Amino acid sequence: MITTVLIDVDNTLLDFNECAGATIKKQFEKWNLQYNEKVFPVFKEVNDMLWLKIETGEIDKPTLYKLRWKTIFEHLGIDADGLQFETEFREAFSDSKQAVEGAYEILEYLADKYTVCVASNASYQQQIKRLTNADMMKYLTHIFNSEQIGAPKPEKKFFDVCLERLGNIPKENIIMIGDSLSADIKGGIQYGIKTLWFNYDKMPVTDAVKADYIVDTLEEIKKYL
Repeated sequence: MITTVLIDVDNTLLDFNECAGATIKKQFEKWNLQYNEKVFPVFKEVNDMLWLKIETGEIDKPTLYKLRWKTIFEHLGIDADGLQFETEFREAFSDSKQAVEGAYEILEYLADKYTVCVASNASYQQQIKRLTNADMMKYLTHIFNSEQIGAPKPEKKFFDVCLERLGNIPKENIIMIGDSLSADIKGGIQYGIKTLWFNYDKMPVTDAVKADYIVDTLEEIKKYL
């Protein structure tokens, strides 16, 4: 019987794409850089690639911060200081709080029935600030974060620490909800807990997706929990 929900933040509770897009436009204006329709797709491609390398242990977060905007500017042919832009981007992004559609309703629903805990790989202080700004902390019992744990999803250590801090409850009592197949779903499956994939990007669903449950909207979670 499920008693505990681990839930991701970006593109699950808070809309990373909307928050990042708005922050990028704001920072481009501040830096007098020309924003066009190519900017966000390049940002997403580079960002996703670097985060995947974090999940596989190829790089750490400081390396991501060093490379992200330097690489994006190179791809876009923009002559600007990527390191300084990265610092200002992350600072501005920490103020973002745009929720995914249905996030408040599903948090209220889940918190009434289960112990709800965040499980995130992103910056700890950044996520705390954003979740606080979004008034979501009141629904959450624990904030499990890779920086505090010392390992990212999908690594076993991440989930080991979650389980330990939850009082070593049985694995069958836990479900992992998130949008990332490589971090949330793969990590949960490998650890032996139930998984629910929130298909934020509305990707084609193939037999390769082994999540226990798949939803296209947060509202649909109520069908399974």
